[in-house]
Amino acid sequence: MKSTYTIMENISVASNITYKTIDSTELQLDVYFPAKKLGEEPWEDISDDYKPTLIYFHGGGWVEGDRTSRFLGLLPYLEKGWCVVNVDYRLLQKTNLIGCLNDCIDAINWVHKHAPKYKFDKNEIYLSGESAGGHLALLSGMINTADVNIHQRESKIKGIINWYGITQMDKAIQFWNDTTYTNLILDRWDGDIAKYLYTTSPVSHVAPTTPPIITIHGDKDVNVEIEQAILLHQALETVGVQNELITIPGKKHGDFSSEELTSTFTQIWNFLGIRN
Repeated sequence: MKSTYTIMENISVASNITYKTIDSTELQLDVYFPAKKLGEEPWEDISDDYKPTLIYFHGGGWVEGDRTSRFLGLLPYLEKGWCVVNVDYRLLQKTNLIGCLNDCIDAINWVHKHAPKYKFDKNEIYLSGESAGGHLALLSGMINTADVNIHQRESKIKGIINWYGITQMDKAIQFWNDTTYTNLILDRWDGDIAKYLYTTSPVSHVAPTTPPIITIHGDKDVNVEIEQAILLHQALETVGVQNELITIPGKKHGDFSSEELTSTFTQIWNFLGIRN
């Protein structure tokens, strides 16, 4: 319980911040940042030193979920004294995967712009998410394209923590074998489908300049098959990008025990070079 009380003492929250308005939809994020509680106005004092910052994108198959429901996954980073930015993005009922991606990139750019206020260290920006959020974290941090449909990312990404994210769209669609869901993914795209699936697949953007990536995946996952993680791992190995694949034996889509999570986060900190 000591770490819980430490978080309560040392972390402040700025919630429901609109980082973007599009098609009359306000997209919001929450910022968790180290600050000393003063007990009177101005109520908190943000320390002068800049902090490693995690930007988190929730899962839900791009069709459901929100940032609030994923709050507990942020706690290990808050224990470390990091800043955390927890992000909502448009779902497929309102846009396509490129729209989801652009929202995530715009959130990254919001963090870049507001680094002086919250003391985000722009040299220590990490991305993470689970499932569809893992896909968007990978894509947002890896993509480096002149495609006019995709926004330009202003921050360099230090690393990506990918929790069982989709890495190759065409293979994932074949695995799901669900016409209704496939149509939802494709319906709002009016261009070349093959190019769309290629562009929105993180494996398509593997390059020597790709940031370090650590992937966590259960080997019995029936929602996003372990093959998705293996494909990314092999592609990264081929070009010499620092990466690690943590396979959780016998586990499915995020049903990890406290012991497995403890071991996984120890490996995450070691991979990122963060002292435990």
